[in-house]
Amino acid sequence: MRGSRGGAVAICGLLVAFVAGGCELLMGSAGFGTDLPAPSQIASFSTGTATIAITGGETVELNGLDQTSGIDSLMGSNVRWTNADGWSLRVSGAGAIGPDGTGTTFETPAFITLDRISDGHHWSTLDPSRCIVTIAVADKTGVRGSATCRGVEWYDALDGVSIAQPKPADAPMFDAEITFEATP
Repeated sequence: MRGSRGGAVAICGLLVAFVAGGCELLMGSAGFGTDLPAPSQIASFSTGTATIAITGGETVELNGLDQTSGIDSLMGSNVRWTNADGWSLRVSGAGAIGPDGTGTTFETPAFITLDRISDGHHWSTLDPSRCIVTIAVADKTGVRGSATCRGVEWYDALDGVSIAQPKPADAPMFDAEITFEATP
């Protein structure tokens, strides 16, 4: 009986250490594996604009930039443009370094997410394969590029969000041409 109680105390101690240490115990200091360098901030972006030209429809101008917009050495860009009408565009992954930590950028493209909050609804795009993103610049000087989107579908971000089976919004699919730029 005494041996099993000691074992239980040891297991509880390990669990407490694991929970307190979080992902770093499981995946290394960067949180993604022991072979990856820890991310470092390359730049923060405070100004920028983006345009979403919907084929056969409206052209949306985004002139606000989220305060957390920037680029880091490991994950690349995380830049979000907004407007007062509830639209937003996020560009993620541009300028990420290679897994060897040499500063070589990944050959995989960045991806975008569109959101629209209006009339009590929050719609979001969930399929990054619908947009081909071209990055002209992704470094300490800024992020600039464009995207061609075909067959984009809105999903209801508030009604039963599920990665496995998201609920499409009651809106038609659309095509769009997008341009964006952000600078420090």
